[in-house]
Amino acid sequence: MQQNVSISPRENSFLTKVSSLGKNIFSFAEAQSFWGSPHYAKVALHRLVRKRMLIQLERGKYLVVPLEAGSERKWTEDSFLIANALVQPAVIAYWTAVRHWNWTEQIPRIVYVQTTARKRRPKRTVIGVPYEFVTIPSHKFFGHAREWIDGKPVLVTDKERTLLDCADDVARAGSIEELVKAATSAAPEISWERLDGYARRFPNGAALKRLGFLFENLGLQLSEPAKAVLESWCPRLTAGIAALQPSGRRTGKIVSRWRVRVNAQFS
Repeated sequence: MQQNVSISPRENSFLTKVSSLGKNIFSFAEAQSFWGSPHYAKVALHRLVRKRMLIQLERGKYLVVPLEAGSERKWTEDSFLIANALVQPAVIAYWTAVRHWNWTEQIPRIVYVQTTARKRRPKRTVIGVPYEFVTIPSHKFFGHAREWIDGKPVLVTDKERTLLDCADDVARAGSIEELVKAATSAAPEISWERLDGYARRFPNGAALKRLGFLFENLGLQLSEPAKAVLESWCPRLTAGIAALQPSGRRTGKIVSRWRVRVNAQFS
């Protein structure tokens, strides 16, 4: 199957079988069904990894290195597809989703993935790409858009959910500056009715305080539905003051309308 790499007919048959199923990422259990026993599967997979026909993504998960990788056998699979293979369910979220929606020119250093599953290692690097798996409760697992990459479906938090997540967890949004860019770009694109519906289900009141404040103070031309939604948020705000930048200083002007402490530059 590959120049300069000697593989047996049985190995070639296995790789062909995986390719015929339209898979480039597979599990140990799937390989075992071909090789007939855990022992033979383990030996075969180890040998194919050594020959650089496969990349082990994590224990029990493998990536087929295609012919296009050339004689050096170097290959980088799309990070969203790898995330989808490393945990289920998987949703691309936070700053990674911000980039997906073209709300920032920055390339996030980390691929952020929301899941309801528990990962033994919530942070790991695969083929040089850092991933962070954020476990959330099932009642917060909503607001997803299905996207297609190389003919395969992946889930990304939709625009409205991405905004709420980033306002809730500013660190995983990249920074307050990245949240500002996201809010500015999102304002004319989002469904304000959907955003309001999500806000009613979202448990963190600080997210509403930050978003409401930013939307009203970034000089945006807001639609009438947007203004009506923001006005409806004010009576529903939770008690207490939320810092605009959670990791910032503990001083700054308090805007009572939104119960926000402005402790960072935001424009």
